[in-house]
Amino acid sequence: MKHLLVLFALLTAAPCFAADEAQPLRREDFAYGMELTISGKNAMYSLTLPAAIYKGCTRPDLGDLRVFNAHGPVPHLLRQPQPEQTAKPAQDLPFFPLSAPAGASRAADFGIAIGSNGTLIAISAGGAEKPTQTVTAYLLDVSSLQHRPDWLDFAWQGQGEQFSVSVQLDSSDDLNRWQHVASAALAELSFGGHKLLRNRIELGHNNAAGKYLRLSWPSGKDGVSLSAVKAGYESETRTQPRTVLTLAGQPDAAAAGRAAWLYTTDGVFPVDQLNIRLPEQNSLAEFAVSSRADEKEQWQRRTSLLAWRLTVNSVNLENGTLHLAPTADRFWRLETEASGGAAPLLELGWLPGQFVFMAQGERPYSLAYGRAGLEPARSQVGQLLRAVEPVSGGSLIEAAKAGAQTVLAGSSALVPKTELPWRVWLLWAGLIAGVLVVGAMALKLFREMKLPPSSPSP
Repeated sequence: MKHLLVLFALLTAAPCFAADEAQPLRREDFAYGMELTISGKNAMYSLTLPAAIYKGCTRPDLGDLRVFNAHGPVPHLLRQPQPEQTAKPAQDLPFFPLSAPAGASRAADFGIAIGSNGTLIAISAGGAEKPTQTVTAYLLDVSSLQHRPDWLDFAWQGQGEQFSVSVQLDSSDDLNRWQHVASAALAELSFGGHKLLRNRIELGHNNAAGKYLRLSWPSGKDGVSLSAVKAGYESETRTQPRTVLTLAGQPDAAAAGRAAWLYTTDGVFPVDQLNIRLPEQNSLAEFAVSSRADEKEQWQRRTSLLAWRLTVNSVNLENGTLHLAPTADRFWRLETEASGGAAPLLELGWLPGQFVFMAQGERPYSLAYGRAGLEPARSQVGQLLRAVEPVSGGSLIEAAKAGAQTVLAGSSALVPKTELPWRVWLLWAGLIAGVLVVGAMALKLFREMKLPPSSPSP
């Protein structure tokens, strides 16, 4: 009986000997790494994440990304760029037609009345106006705008079913010296039950800071005239430019009766913008856009997009980009009813995240990323930034620089490890063995109780 009790105690205590602390993370546990360069003057640093990190991480939230000092991990935070909403509404602009004799390449001389604040009051043609004169340009007055516009929208009248024109926009402060701002194509077309309208000129970072703008108007000879002009502003401001992935497609063999192509990003990019570029000139197609995170999942419909690539009156026209709800899906699919033809190019736009870390411990600092099964790190850096950043005057965080990607554990770290849960197995083995020992003890006791009492010796 004593031997059974000792065995029972050893077996039930065995799982306790198996309990040990998890090993701390090391750089060598990750697939890839990058060295970080900092000035050493600040307590916190930030890095705009390069595309290689989105390709190397296994989690869509980049939870398998860490930063190390000379001895171990340091606190960090991943922040997604937040656009700043603006409240500047679009404004109607006053505009004035400039005429020229039929066949002339430039507007005739004209008289201008300007108010004390620089606003155009009236424009009159020099000499008697002739019936044969046509509008060749428009003068736009932007002197009353407090901010330089980001785009101009135009409306016109008198056009037929197919209208397109190439225009040029110039800027001036004194109506004598003009500087080129932009060249663009404006169009209004109908085709196959679809309507194409391109009535906006994006100014971007072009030099359009003058008080006046001059828009060339070759369509004046065809009787088409402007009816309205609006100056507008972007609804959001981003801290860094958008990055674009351009992907080539492969035919989808599983598509039945429809043309479809497959695309792979090879990463977990936070895509929120999409564009389709057709390979052939004078083509038009409507696409259904789907995506999925894994090849085993079902396709999820994201959006549809009418893509075109046309040449009308020597003007090249192409569709623009489309905004999406952000997704980090790796696999994309385009499908259309049109059959045959080369695969269209798929352009996916995304905004890189900002990685913020504390300069804690000894240098050097380095990034390590790409480890299957790793959970995101917990950190109080976010709480610290919310408390300190508003009163720091913008000097709390300094930019860090990342070096080239180096291979650490390589692709072996990207494969989920299928280790046997030996602690669980050992625990169950101990419990089962304990039950067997208790059963043996009970059986032994039962047998001893059934033995007849021994008779006393004579």
